[in-house]
Amino acid sequence: MNTFNGYFRPTGKVGIRNHVVVVANASCASGVVNRIVNIVPEAIPLVHTYGCSIPGEEERWRRTLIGVCTNPNIFAVILIGIGCETDDAREIGEMIHAESGIPVFTQVVQDDGGGEQVITRAAKKAKEFLAEAALQKREAAPIDSLILGTQCGGSDALSGVTANPAIGYVSDWLIENGGTVLLTEVAEMIGTEEILAARAKTPQVAEKIREMIANEEEEVRRYLGVNASRMIARGNIAGGLTTVQEKALGCIKKGGGSTVMDVISYAEPVGKRKGLILMQGPGYDPVSLTGLFASGAQVALYSTGRGNPLGHPVLPCIKVCSNSETYNKVGGDGGDMDLNAGAIVTAGVSPESFGQKCIQYLLEVCNGKQTAPESKGYGGALCVYSAATPL
Repeated sequence: MNTFNGYFRPTGKVGIRNHVVVVANASCASGVVNRIVNIVPEAIPLVHTYGCSIPGEEERWRRTLIGVCTNPNIFAVILIGIGCETDDAREIGEMIHAESGIPVFTQVVQDDGGGEQVITRAAKKAKEFLAEAALQKREAAPIDSLILGTQCGGSDALSGVTANPAIGYVSDWLIENGGTVLLTEVAEMIGTEEILAARAKTPQVAEKIREMIANEEEEVRRYLGVNASRMIARGNIAGGLTTVQEKALGCIKKGGGSTVMDVISYAEPVGKRKGLILMQGPGYDPVSLTGLFASGAQVALYSTGRGNPLGHPVLPCIKVCSNSETYNKVGGDGGDMDLNAGAIVTAGVSPESFGQKCIQYLLEVCNGKQTAPESKGYGGALCVYSAATPL
């Protein structure tokens, strides 16, 4: 099956969800956003702590906000500004609309009558947008319009043996069918730079890979010193991992065996790029997921050995558990996980057969099936990369 049923946007991009979102241009408007969504709970609040006067961070925040709001999973945007922040909310709203063609309704608290009037008007407009969104129908879309984000969180010793290779199987399948896959978490690639560079499309891409990972390793050593080689979490250690290099060898399995076509910055738009792309981003899962979404991913395959339930407000995350023990501990079938890669070990399921199961599940999610985090309301927050983000 080389199609899925999605929502076509004015630019021709295709979403797998049809959300109306309410987001603050700067975090000082978060209380206003919460009030709007209290009145219109069907709208999705994108609550964050960003948006104003953080030296050196303005360009990345602007790119991330615009990337999030122009992702094709979004039908319409309610953008709330304060009036004194670094970026003018009306200008940002115009940029979002110009890039995506989707409807944007912008209100500025200090210019539009204060919080109460803004809340009233924004809630009314959100209801109108939701009514319009409900009229839109899914249509058959080519699989090559899909951008898949890949993520691992709460990894264990089996993540690189079962779950991550299964995600890599899906990645290779999607790329073979003309789609795009994003691999990130650069801190968890340390030690694999030559493996990835050998898969680069060109010597220039290979050099980008080496430089990206070398810079990340330098940052890790600056923060952690002699403990840099053990930059793994308590849960990783409890799950049997020993070093970041061991974790890294499992991490890059999510990219399958495909050629690395390019390296992009955090939240940089994928644009017309196809194939496997590395996105510069941290290993901190909530921040990484936002970067993937802002770059254009409509869906993510997310492996976990420890049972991390994290989702994202607007990026469906398919949770692939690496072992059957954890899968059952967090609820088994119908629990916090979507798929049990542990069956490769405990039930004799072949890796290829499980990979095919993952492809089928991915297509079902693209067609509207809710992931475990979506169905349970584990959406989380809009967490954004900064220089102070955990590596």
